Amino acid sequence: MEDKHSKTEEATPKRLRDSRKKGQVSKSGDLNSSVSFLVFAVLLGALGDYLLKNSLAFLRTSLSADMGRGLTPSDTGVLLLQLALKTLSIFLPFGLIAVAVGIFTNVIQVGFLFTLEPLKPDFKRLNPMEGMKNIFSKKSLFNMFKSIMKLLVVTYLTYKGLQEVMVPLMNLGNVGVEKLFSFFMDTVRNLSIDIATLMIVLGIVDFIFQKKDYKKNLMMTKQEIKDEYKQMEGDPKIKSKRQQKAREMSMARTMQSVEAATVIITNPTHIAIALRYEQGVDEAPVVMAKGLDYMALKIREKAKEKNIPIIENKPLARGMYYKVEPGSSVPVEMYQAIAEILALVFTMNKKKRLY
Repeated sequence: MEDKHSKTEEATPKRLRDSRKKGQVSKSGDLNSSVSFLVFAVLLGALGDYLLKNSLAFLRTSLSADMGRGLTPSDTGVLLLQLALKTLSIFLPFGLIAVAVGIFTNVIQVGFLFTLEPLKPDFKRLNPMEGMKNIFSKKSLFNMFKSIMKLLVVTYLTYKGLQEVMVPLMNLGNVGVEKLFSFFMDTVRNLSIDIATLMIVLGIVDFIFQKKDYKKNLMMTKQEIKDEYKQMEGDPKIKSKRQQKAREMSMARTMQSVEAATVIITNPTHIAIALRYEQGVDEAPVVMAKGLDYMALKIREKAKEKNIPIIENKPLARGMYYKVEPGSSVPVEMYQAIAEILALVFTMNKKKRLY
């Protein structure tokens, strides 16, 4: 087994992508809950009025039902449906706000991501040894410290908030019943905003920790990076064989093209150009193949095998090699030099036929 301390290399982009596909991302659950808490604290006044009015309407509807008369099953069903819809209308805005804030904070932390991988059963989680390691891990200690800090923050802010409202609270009897609700709502809202603000700060700290821990857990050994490279690029031996096969196929195509050449123009050893010109077929001389060094040697060998004339012309060979691709006609400025070579080739072929 690899020593964890040998994981000295940062995660590759492929490993990060694979981890993301599995739903393994760095995010803070505390930051999500803190932002949601802050949003509800800010909207507490409007939500509180909405909750009070609709709750009173719900009670009014429930208590106004005539339970003294006999209710048929259909009447009971209608009444229960009305109460269920009323309950849903009361709590639906709270649920929608919670979902919207949750999606927003998750997108801010990890971007858009949808995967079902975390829902798949993982029997490694049932391993008691892994469970013991998780209990006494640095992450568990940090979570415990974080929970204690949150408890202390909430306790301190609640104590300070109650101290500030203690005098008005003792004089509520002189305020009037109609002002009690707004007083409590303002007090709770101010206290909740203070708590949520500090909780967000702790959530940001937690997010930074989760980010570092995530990167640390994904670190790789040099051997893992090599293995990943092999998987992406293929085994070097297999890759070398594929390249060799591609070279052999390219060589075979080149040699086949050389067989149709009229003349081979050389440098004389470093460059070889296979040139074809057939009257009535080609409008201009065509480069069938070209080669440098080893390929040039193979072209000359094939030409000798097929009795194709080989003519040395250094400037012309060099110019065609760098300016003309196989399958293309030669440029006009080379016509004169090529015409002289073709005339020589035709003369040589004519003599061969005579003898």
